[in-house]
Amino acid sequence: MKIPQVGETRRKFLQKTAAASAVMAVADFAAFAGQGPGAARAAGGAASSGQTPWYRRTLRWGQTNITEIDPERYDIPWWRQHWKRTRTQGVIINAGGIFAYYPSKLPFHHRPAALGDRDLYGELAKAAHEDGLAVLARMDSSRTHEDFYRAHPDWFAVDGNGRVYSGGGLYTTCVNSPYYDEYIPSVLREIIERSHPEGLTDNSWSGLDRESPCYCENCKKKFHDKSGHDIPAARNWDDPAYRQWIDWNYARRIEIWDLFNKVTREAGGPNCLWLGMNGAGISAQARSFRDSRAIFEHSEIIMLDSQSRSDATGFQANGEAGKLVHGLLGWDKTISESMAMYQMGRPTFRLSSKPAPEARLWMIAGFAGGIQPWWHHVAAYHEDRRMYRTAEPVMR
Repeated sequence: MKIPQVGETRRKFLQKTAAASAVMAVADFAAFAGQGPGAARAAGGAASSGQTPWYRRTLRWGQTNITEIDPERYDIPWWRQHWKRTRTQGVIINAGGIFAYYPSKLPFHHRPAALGDRDLYGELAKAAHEDGLAVLARMDSSRTHEDFYRAHPDWFAVDGNGRVYSGGGLYTTCVNSPYYDEYIPSVLREIIERSHPEGLTDNSWSGLDRESPCYCENCKKKFHDKSGHDIPAARNWDDPAYRQWIDWNYARRIEIWDLFNKVTREAGGPNCLWLGMNGAGISAQARSFRDSRAIFEHSEIIMLDSQSRSDATGFQANGEAGKLVHGLLGWDKTISESMAMYQMGRPTFRLSSKPAPEARLWMIAGFAGGIQPWWHHVAAYHEDRRMYRTAEPVMR
């Protein structure tokens, strides 16, 4: 590494180092992608033509995480230009779950007040497809509003005292209820029939973690039918029933993964995939009953939610994450990782720009482990516009 010259500030040194590293990393990345300069402005046919499926060719992603007030201020032409500037090949667009960003006909599928009758998701999906981009419809299946809970209280998770898990005016759904078996599949079909996305993804798909057991009637009956035991009242790894409960929860998440993929393929064709977002940390995955090895074996592409380095790790952690996931997934499949352009960490300022060298070095460290970039913004409008310039030189 170049040694800082006398009088050169640390910030300038980091900026030069990040820029030089980006040039080297992007050169290797372009060779991997097999595309010449400018050819990646669209998905290279991945979304609409060619024999190679979209999930093998879409290597640069972008996401503007829509908020409830965005329908009144989402400047779609500006963001289309941003897709081109960053050579984005695929976009993740908020569609349904807690909020529907399209005129859903399903009961209790709430639309933000600012949306009205507008189909914001549909407009964005249409624009992306016109630009040759692949589209993933983003879901959040974890919670709903109170009226849904009042109509179907047996679809929601409850603690050992029979109290429903809730927070922020939203109620937590149970993975063993008809909400997952019937309602979410109907949402997936509706989205696919309306806009024909390449796939769907969900950042909160796996329900409560093992620190928050559910004791609803669905869970109690299904676990008893499977094991002959009641759901354990306390964590005890020496208790065979507790270990059975752990295994049973792992198996249920794989059932959900396979069910949702069956639904999306039936509705959208063999390459229309359902992709739950996952983390690279095995212990965190385990707490959420996500068997990383089984999930990766069941998936053609991984959408990795690992936005920035933690207090305890350096940039190399992202390269290590890529090698770990590829070790389970295989090296012939792609890993796309959500990379925050905003201040993600402690403290978190989701509308303020992360320093560009910090964000870019995290991206480059991911490249070293075989991870593909996915710029991520929260909200469609920011007073702090510096974040819009962060990803472009690396993505190009």
